[in-house]
Amino acid sequence: MTQGNSISGAHKNDSRMLRVRRARVADLLALGRLYAELHLDDYSNLKPSPARLVKAFRALARNRDHHILVAEREGEIVGTVHLLIFRHLGHGLRPAAIVENVVVSCAHRSQRIGETMLAEAARIARANRCYKMALTTNVARKRAHRFYERLGWRRTHYGYSLGLD
Repeated sequence: MTQGNSISGAHKNDSRMLRVRRARVADLLALGRLYAELHLDDYSNLKPSPARLVKAFRALARNRDHHILVAEREGEIVGTVHLLIFRHLGHGLRPAAIVENVVVSCAHRSQRIGETMLAEAARIARANRCYKMALTTNVARKRAHRFYERLGWRRTHYGYSLGLD
């Protein structure tokens, strides 16, 4: 997806149009609010300064393999997803796509916003010849597990984390 392109759609129970597009610097405050919802217990300890956030965002925005998407409805950012195209030497040199930081504002859940964002992420992954998309989700997030399974995602591997702090 190039800067400015978007997809739109409306849930059958919500006539307001949803636009999924690349995030911009002007979206960073809204992204911070969404990330805080994702990390309710520890975000205040993780929150970078505004200057560091802008610098990091600009570096990611210049990288063709990072796609930070936002879902916007009536001018309000209501969701986000970060898609990373992971290039490597295996699988016939075809990249994989890694999905991170999937968040829909709690006030806007169950309106197919996450589904629309992930459909756009899949479109980008296919356009980059990715052979798969992968994500991890916390074992405690049962509602998220049901959401991903409803969309056709399957548990095919064990995921492990090694804390480095």
